[in-house]
Amino acid sequence: MTDWKMNDPNDPLEQLSADEQAAIAALRADYERLCDEAPVPTPGLVWWRASIRARAEAAETVEKPLTLAHGIAGACIAGVACALAGLVWRLMPAAPESIASLGALSNPLLIAALVAAICVVMAPLALILAFGRE
Repeated sequence: MTDWKMNDPNDPLEQLSADEQAAIAALRADYERLCDEAPVPTPGLVWWRASIRARAEAAETVEKPLTLAHGIAGACIAGVACALAGLVWRLMPAAPESIASLGALSNPLLIAALVAAICVVMAPLALILAFGRE
């Protein structure tokens, strides 16, 4: 380590007491000794760590568009579910009359729309459970 700043009168180290300067000198000497004794990893270890890091960065780069695609797919599923709910709502007769007569369940188009809406809602959950990582 060079001592080119040691004789600078504007150096804040010159304004310290002798004990403080001795402590700083001891810390500098200890730092230099530890830097000289620091173990240098083998080239194989450096290569291995670099390859692991490169793989991790590549995986992260690939996962970013997939995460975006999952978000878009989720938004599309939510939109389709809302559209189907609106379709089912328009197809349903008035609620008090349908509950009183139970005639709403005899309409095949209504039953098909309800089954489709349930499938749209349940399919993503089934896929998440089937293909989940954990």
